[in-house]
Amino acid sequence: MDAISARRSVRSFSDREIPDEILMSVLEAGLYAPSPKNRQPWSYIVISEHKEKKRFTEQMRAEIMKLYAQNLDRKDIIAALDTLEPVEQCSALVLVCYKNNTTAIHDDGVDWNMSAKDVEALELMAVGASVQNMLLRAQMLGVASLWCGDILYAYQFVKKYSEFPVVSAICLGYSNDPPQKTARNSFCEVFKFIK
Repeated sequence: MDAISARRSVRSFSDREIPDEILMSVLEAGLYAPSPKNRQPWSYIVISEHKEKKRFTEQMRAEIMKLYAQNLDRKDIIAALDTLEPVEQCSALVLVCYKNNTTAIHDDGVDWNMSAKDVEALELMAVGASVQNMLLRAQMLGVASLWCGDILYAYQFVKKYSEFPVVSAICLGYSNDPPQKTARNSFCEVFKFIK
């Protein structure tokens, strides 16, 4: 429980590199997540070379600014620029991809008010479980992390990295400034028991 309760999202990374064996251990943890019918609907692209991360960040900035110019009332878009610093600073940037190759053959008629098919929702939760495994393993090994969705504001650029949809990213490295504990919803607010 310690790794779960101690993990924080870090937004300022030092220039210290993660040793390869530690990085591989963090990444390997993602392989052991549960998934529907053991389909393991994830793949990852790891960018650790500094020049490539800088190029990625510069292109991401350009895409965010282009999107913001078309939507000046969207403060969430301009706020995504805050993610550029940790993306560039981190030791390894991991693009999280969703291998959605099973959804075309699966339609069981579940009708809900979401744009994802039921199998897509389940598989995306599995991808999230894989990410969580990596975040917790990083915490156990003293590696800081940030699960980042802001890369989606630059999706037209980001999607070029994979044949599968990129659904988020993980920044891994060593923290410059350990983040403070943030407020969480109370147990009673989240859980409802039916007896």
